[in-house]
Amino acid sequence: MKKLIPLIICFAFILCTRDIIPTILSADEEYQRAYGYFEKKDYNRSIELFKYFFNRHPGSEWVDDAQFYYAESFYMMKVYEEALPEFQFLIVNFPNSEYTEMAYLRKAQCLGNLSPIAQRDQTMTKEALEIYEEFIVRYPYSIYLEEAIEGRNRMYEKLNQKLLETAKIYIKMGKEESAKIYLNGVIYKSDKWADKAYLLLGDIFRREGNDSLAYFYYSKVGGEYEDEAKERLEEIQ
Repeated sequence: MKKLIPLIICFAFILCTRDIIPTILSADEEYQRAYGYFEKKDYNRSIELFKYFFNRHPGSEWVDDAQFYYAESFYMMKVYEEALPEFQFLIVNFPNSEYTEMAYLRKAQCLGNLSPIAQRDQTMTKEALEIYEEFIVRYPYSIYLEEAIEGRNRMYEKLNQKLLETAKIYIKMGKEESAKIYLNGVIYKSDKWADKAYLLLGDIFRREGNDSLAYFYYSKVGGEYEDEAKERLEEIQ
């Protein structure tokens, strides 16, 4: 009799549940459920539910909306390496979506956030710069235009910092003529790093015994390096 008890319980369970039909949500309901978690900033859950939505409703009118917020969930979590291809997917597959404009901006921002420090290779920074510039050309009247311009400028300055770091390497190697070329490039292109470039050029010419040119470059220095430049000017005088 004891052996029959589990079978009886199982049979009873089947009888009780045979008429229960799994709840099937519409595409709209599935999307709204996933988006609700996005709004609550529960991004892990929104990612999970958007994946479910894609599997259940791949041809839905909500699919581009879902794709954007799926990518945006990764972006908000700062998982840029996951967000990047998802924004790219939206750009390629839904070029006429209302979210494509923002996807371009997010793509540039992902690349910018993934780009390494100035001392390393700046290929990704250059890619980010290209996407920012493409955005500015494509959407000249965008409400995100100022944000895109600021992002583009940050990428420019990062590349200018790379020029400065390269000049420093040449100085350490004793190749000061090469360093001059890079430093002059920084002065021409950058407001942010120009003062440091002026200071380094002054140092180079001072080492060469050309005090007049050293004085000229030191006198150009302002900002955080101004006090250092003043000390050097006093030493020359």
